[in-house]
Amino acid sequence: MVLLVYVALRSATLAFDRPFTYYVPKERVPEAVLPGMRVIVPFGKGNRQTQGIILKTEESDRRDDIKPVLSFLDDEPVISPENLRLALWMREKYYCTCYDAIRCFLPPGMDLKEKSLFAAAENEPPEPLPEAEGKILSHLVENGPQSAEALSEAFPAENVPLLLKKMEKAGLVSEQTTARPTVSGKTVKCVRLCEGALERKNLTKRQKDVVEYLKNEDSAAVKDVCYYTGVSAATLKTMEKNGLLESFEMEVFRPAYLAKGEFCPAEIVLSEEQDQAYKGLCGLLDQGKPAAALLIGVTGSGKTLVYMKLIEQVLAQGKGALVLVPEIALTPQLLERFYRQFGKRVALLHSALSAGERYDEWKRIRSGQADVVIGTRLAVFAPIPNLGLVVLDEEQEETYYSEQAPKYHARDVAKFRAVQHDALLLLISATPSLESMHAAREGRYALFTLPNRYAGGKLPDVSFVDMKKELAAGRFGAISGPLYEALAENIENKRQSILFLNRRGWSRTILCQSCGATPTCKHCSVAMTYHKANRRLMCHYCGYSEPEPVLCPACHSRHLSAEGTGTQKVAAELAELFPGVEILRMDADTTGGKQSHEQILQRFKEENIPILLGTQMIAKGLDFPNVTLVGVLDADQALFSVDFRAREKTFSRLTQVVGRAGRGDAPGRAIIQTFQPEHPVLLAAAAQDYIGFYESEIAFRKALLYPPFCDLLRFTVSGETESRAADAAAALRSAAARSFGEDGLIGPAPAPIYKVNNRYRLHIYLKTRENATLRSKVSALLTVFMADRKYRGISFTAELNPLD
Repeated sequence: MVLLVYVALRSATLAFDRPFTYYVPKERVPEAVLPGMRVIVPFGKGNRQTQGIILKTEESDRRDDIKPVLSFLDDEPVISPENLRLALWMREKYYCTCYDAIRCFLPPGMDLKEKSLFAAAENEPPEPLPEAEGKILSHLVENGPQSAEALSEAFPAENVPLLLKKMEKAGLVSEQTTARPTVSGKTVKCVRLCEGALERKNLTKRQKDVVEYLKNEDSAAVKDVCYYTGVSAATLKTMEKNGLLESFEMEVFRPAYLAKGEFCPAEIVLSEEQDQAYKGLCGLLDQGKPAAALLIGVTGSGKTLVYMKLIEQVLAQGKGALVLVPEIALTPQLLERFYRQFGKRVALLHSALSAGERYDEWKRIRSGQADVVIGTRLAVFAPIPNLGLVVLDEEQEETYYSEQAPKYHARDVAKFRAVQHDALLLLISATPSLESMHAAREGRYALFTLPNRYAGGKLPDVSFVDMKKELAAGRFGAISGPLYEALAENIENKRQSILFLNRRGWSRTILCQSCGATPTCKHCSVAMTYHKANRRLMCHYCGYSEPEPVLCPACHSRHLSAEGTGTQKVAAELAELFPGVEILRMDADTTGGKQSHEQILQRFKEENIPILLGTQMIAKGLDFPNVTLVGVLDADQALFSVDFRAREKTFSRLTQVVGRAGRGDAPGRAIIQTFQPEHPVLLAAAAQDYIGFYESEIAFRKALLYPPFCDLLRFTVSGETESRAADAAAALRSAAARSFGEDGLIGPAPAPIYKVNNRYRLHIYLKTRENATLRSKVSALLTVFMADRKYRGISFTAELNPLD
């Protein structure tokens, strides 16, 4: 009998992604072979060594034509059995490879970097060897295994890769693949007293000080002992030689955040409305089975307090809680509140942490040291052992949808995890997605509401500025007359203001006044955005940039102008309007550094900076009591895009940003600048009338058969050659029609941004209902096209209900 393992390969593509069977040689069997352990295995005709992860094990007497496992990379599983099941579900639902799904559960620090080394074979080489091969073999015998790169440096005159291939075929050398973690655990050197040290006589004064310090401690870091006793590291080394101390390395965790304030839990006092929602949610929590609920509350209604009190209940039951937020910018404020209430039980996970910090937070969570996790989309995979509650704050946000493979939605993954753990999934928003509200209306989610602001607070008064009238009056700036007056009043009264514009850079583009041409990205079919700070045109899709042009690239005219307005330009205009007044800008250009989000928001709060200008990262979740004015500079920006969700996104964003005003004692107001002041979506957002907007929008979706009344499946075909991509899309469309029928099939058509990073993209849509049969057909269709050599270089993907 031999032990067989079924392995998902890291190098697999969707076309051949399946478990591959290997046997475990008896001489290589570790103490336990379990699913979730990583291995090195040979693959393909050339037995190329590659990394994989064990999905299943079984005993068998079958061994014919089965290759062996070459080495084990882990002593224990790096992913739990339930998370392995979740990864397999993701593979099926999101049309990705198994290994791509599994990697979502592992922090960057656990990723293993593979390196191939060549070693001399043990058998005697035939005589005589060609000179070049003999030199390489002698070098390997003398110096041990070497990489192909190192051998090429040692023998620059030889074609080393070709020689190694020939020597491996002849059995002279063998290739070995090693894998090392990209990040290692952090340790500090510590010391402790040896047995009998307290009874030792003839100690020097300094040695006595060390013994006195350590006798009440199990151990201490060397630097701490030196700091508190005044001795040098050399003294401790001498004491170790004399048998007084023993030293060892102790693992420490890199802090993911610096705690503001102290751990000081306080009783959470709820209003009558909040308490009613809390008790209803506790009822779901105590059922001991999976449940889902939607909590709708106007901005400032205290939704956070409700789920913080709910977390206390979850922790009292010995379970863990996971809180997801849509933006990194929201974590500092929330983290501060959570640390005061729950202390070091709180862990933080988001993409701005270093690989080492994420790795250490992952270990704290997995070991149970932290059982309250706050983070962005990626935190949905946090290895909380006994999950009791999952919260999606601002659940409607599109940032919960991953644009990279696997293209998952955090809400779907959270649902699966809640079912696995018999946990409660709590979706929270002032403007929930139409899909979530529809599910609540149908009874699939429990529904709770908070219709009023906490502690009797009032919603801000909202007024509109018709920008057509501003232009007619000769005012062409980004700041209208009424908004200027309101800002000046707030500055005089020492109140703060937030200005929202969802476009970074200086101007939308550069326009030639002579021929109307605009510079476009050489890699993408988009106009480039002008950034005045570095005087460059930049593509926000592929990152390409070029210097600001002097002449029009089309007609060589010098009459160029910057058209449109971005946050950089608004900041400059504000500086001219209010000289000497400090303005903070928060967008992707100012938040690239580590903890930059936290630093900007901290300065805004603690230094009472008069104006915060930013993109969508300031539009939701922030709570500053001294903010009494919100200005929306371009409310029409996304209202008329091709996305069928454009109205919903506009309503949500405006409602959220307006709600940042008046959250303290002073009343708030909002000014919305628009060319469409009578538009029903803007009027509904100004009134914070979610129900009215929902009733109108859901009727539109039903009439045109859009989600939630169907699922929208999107195929994307992309290639570097336009004609080949178009031919492949047409062939895929024909095959899809044979599999699914013509009904509900739309396309192929160019994507809204047709070319991105030198690849032409076409979309095919299918209005359908998702089920296992559909997923099976889609996977089979993708596999056929990806395996066809005719389409080499063409990419085929499928995603369900995309949000971009």
